[in-house]
Amino acid sequence: MHRLPGEIPQHKTKSIKLMAIVHRLQTIMVNENLTPAELVGCAEIVRDNYGKLDNISRPAHYAPPPRRR
Repeated sequence: MHRLPGEIPQHKTKSIKLMAIVHRLQTIMVNENLTPAELVGCAEIVRDNYGKLDNISRPAHYAPPPRRR
């Protein structure tokens, strides 16, 4: 697909959303004085904890408690 000279480039919605996310992460890094490695570490912790909470909230199968004798 060719562009005409002087035509304003149009960004796809997906690209605009990605640019907004990158801008927000850069703002967080500056405000919190984080390095990229620290930011990735925080993201990994959040991802892992989300997975644990998701597993707790939706158990694979229901097992009734053992009967008392």
